[in-house]
Amino acid sequence: MKKVILFIIAIIIGICVSSGIYYNSQINKKRDYNQILEIKRGEPLKIAFKELGLEDDFIFKIYLKLGNEGRNIKAGYYEIKGKYSYGEILNILESGREKLFKLTVPEGYSIKEIITLLEKDKIGTEEGFYKALSEVKNFPYLTPNGNFEGYLYPETYYLPENAKEKEIVDVMLKEFLKRFPSEKYPDKKLFYKKLIMASIIEREAKLEREKPLMASVFYNRMKKGMTLSSDATVNFIYDYKKRRMYYKDLKIDSPYNTYKYKGLPPAPICNPDENSILSAFNPANTDYLFFVAVAGDGSHYFTKTYREHLKIQREYRNKK
Repeated sequence: MKKVILFIIAIIIGICVSSGIYYNSQINKKRDYNQILEIKRGEPLKIAFKELGLEDDFIFKIYLKLGNEGRNIKAGYYEIKGKYSYGEILNILESGREKLFKLTVPEGYSIKEIITLLEKDKIGTEEGFYKALSEVKNFPYLTPNGNFEGYLYPETYYLPENAKEKEIVDVMLKEFLKRFPSEKYPDKKLFYKKLIMASIIEREAKLEREKPLMASVFYNRMKKGMTLSSDATVNFIYDYKKRRMYYKDLKIDSPYNTYKYKGLPPAPICNPDENSILSAFNPANTDYLFFVAVAGDGSHYFTKTYREHLKIQREYRNKK
């Protein structure tokens, strides 16, 4: 009987030791992670742990329970990239060591609008931002008079909480170059013209599917020696503060006034997205010369003649 009891005890000890070894091996095992994790204040931690694939991990649950159950984890964005153990993951989330801030730059924002966005979120200053732009070296595309309008790619970025203006500028320019590597576009003058056109398309077209059509309109106007007559280029002069353009606004004397001067403005009027730039390079094949907004979703009606254009305008006004 005594031998049986000792045997059972030995089995129990063996199970405990084996379980302990297995537990420690799983806790210290490094796993691959490559993601941006968001922990929202007041939201259950299991939602964030699900993103990491840990929600149903029994060993992780035990480890969390034996600790402080994640009470010291700080809300925010984290870049979890590389090989980490469970302990290292919790250490990152509790220390805020890899904490990031989320910066979303909308398509079609000008540099001034981007700076206003950053200052509103208390991320740098206008002076610091322009200083960072002035210090950019070896950028492969044309930047007349140090003007980087058009190259600050609109995207959602996750940056270190203490990121300075230089880091913000660098990451946006790198994103642009990743999408449009300079070796793919050897004719830099041509590329710059396309970028200017893309910026106009970005501000004029509300729907992605209309961007190639919008490009065709502007190219067709240029071929016929017409002015581009883009409200967006004029509104750029007013820092996009005009909700609508009036005839008096169109009288302003500026090379950006495409009602007054033929051809493209001297530089981009905003920072366009990839689709706008590709549309500038690959416009639709149409005979359209005019367009008018006809619906609340931002869609336009495209026409070949001015008479038809005026007819659509009247019909839309009467319908409205």
